[in-house]
Amino acid sequence: MKKLSFLLLAVFMLQFSIVSAAFAKDRIVVGEKLDIGTSLVSNNGVFSLHMQADGNLVLYKNRNTPLWSTNTDGANYRYYDPLAGRYFTAWPHHLHFAPTPDGNVIKVSDSTERVAFWNSDNRQWSNKHYSYIGNMPTNLSGDTLVVQDDGNLVLVNTKDPVRGWYPVWASNTYGR
Repeated sequence: MKKLSFLLLAVFMLQFSIVSAAFAKDRIVVGEKLDIGTSLVSNNGVFSLHMQADGNLVLYKNRNTPLWSTNTDGANYRYYDPLAGRYFTAWPHHLHFAPTPDGNVIKVSDSTERVAFWNSDNRQWSNKHYSYIGNMPTNLSGDTLVVQDDGNLVLVNTKDPVRGWYPVWASNTYGR
């Protein structure tokens, strides 16, 4: 009876993980956040992006092999707020997906959005990526961040009626 119970439990757990992977999101769009303890999962279930409790945003393969990270684990920033008349300490709290004046759309920031610990450098990535083909897009603001089935984390612009979808930043971890 114990073996049968264990077998049924194992089958249930397998089905639960398959169902969970099927309903996991592989992308976020402008206005969404990835808070501590949440993640995105590629459609094939192999790659996942986790906002960890230590403040680091990490892209994993098979849930245990890190491929890329923001290196923001344990980071903090102490600042003085003159309105409150005291010092505050900020630490990375979430991935926030909102446009900034310089076109960088994704950033790891504190809970108040005052301090950015990491952000996508869309201009720098695009300069490297598009320089050899001489066809740099004019709009480097992405609107969708996707964990792809090939292991790449890509920020894409999906709103261009002429070009269609094109990348403006990526982790460059495809095929690893």
